[in-house]
Amino acid sequence: MNPSVTIAIFCFVAFLQHTTAHKQDFCIVMQKVMCQYCSAEGVTGNGSQNNEVPDGCRGIAGPQGPPGEVNYTLVEEKMKKINRAFEQRLEMEIEKKFKIFSIKSERQIEMHSTEIKLLENKITELESRWHKRINSTGCEKVSKYGAISWKGTGGIFNIYPDNPQESIEVYCDLTSDGGGWTVFQRRMDGSVDFYRGWNEYVNGFGEKDKEFWLGLETIHQLTKNGSYELRVDIGDWEGERRYAQYGSFSIAGSNDNYRLTVGEYSGTAGDSMTPRSNGQQFSTKDRDNDGWAAGHCAIDWSGAWWYGICHYSNLNGIYLVGGTGATPKNVAWYHWGNNHVYSFKFTEIKFRKKQK
Repeated sequence: MNPSVTIAIFCFVAFLQHTTAHKQDFCIVMQKVMCQYCSAEGVTGNGSQNNEVPDGCRGIAGPQGPPGEVNYTLVEEKMKKINRAFEQRLEMEIEKKFKIFSIKSERQIEMHSTEIKLLENKITELESRWHKRINSTGCEKVSKYGAISWKGTGGIFNIYPDNPQESIEVYCDLTSDGGGWTVFQRRMDGSVDFYRGWNEYVNGFGEKDKEFWLGLETIHQLTKNGSYELRVDIGDWEGERRYAQYGSFSIAGSNDNYRLTVGEYSGTAGDSMTPRSNGQQFSTKDRDNDGWAAGHCAIDWSGAWWYGICHYSNLNGIYLVGGTGATPKNVAWYHWGNNHVYSFKFTEIKFRKKQK
């Protein structure tokens, strides 16, 4: 049947059975159906002699035409316009952010400057208070929290005996008999040679947390004002420890060859200082200041000490491992066992301001 006739029949039926709106819708649907039919049958929409096709049917697509030319000038102008707009917007945002940042930075700088000034003032105040607190002639006012190094019963500290800005490094014993002791001599393993000359004993030698001698001049400076007491701790090779404590102690200056004044003994080791060392000047192998006119005690007994004629104590003598088979040239403390020929393993000599 001719497609046109088919459409006419259906449209006529629609006109008879439906309202106007439904008639229009029905005809449109039928027209679409016929277009699909025409396409399937290869019928074009140009109205051939044998196949009349109603208007509106899509014909077969023709070949693709040549590509169009791009107007690069127009594209470039549009891109430039977009770039200018973007740059302007970016500059505005940067300027806005910079202004905000500058304001915040200025406020922060002002705030931090104020904080820094307050901290500087606080540091100055603390330094002043700290120097006043530790401005002592020994270890009487220090605690382990201020130590340069700490070893359980004592440690190395800076003290300020004369000038709050000038320190002296010392080893403080904070345990023995209540603590507060400034240690000026220690023997413990023989690692340091104590048979030395005058200048070395005046200035000191060794390491303060090991074997050492603080120095006669430093001892004098630290004890020249006030009243001080002395303590000598001694240990033998069998592990026993004893001590000798003296209620009065002082050392004169260089013009009197660091003369020793010591007395008021108490303790467990026996008094080997007072009988032959009290009132004596210090002697070394190159400076004979002892009380023996016929000899030179420092050379004869291989040490450096406050020798009389010559000694009951020689704690700076030759260190002999094992202790036995020694001579009075060794680390001697006669009144522990009334023995000149035992060399002790450990000695530590210290002073502190006399307690009231």
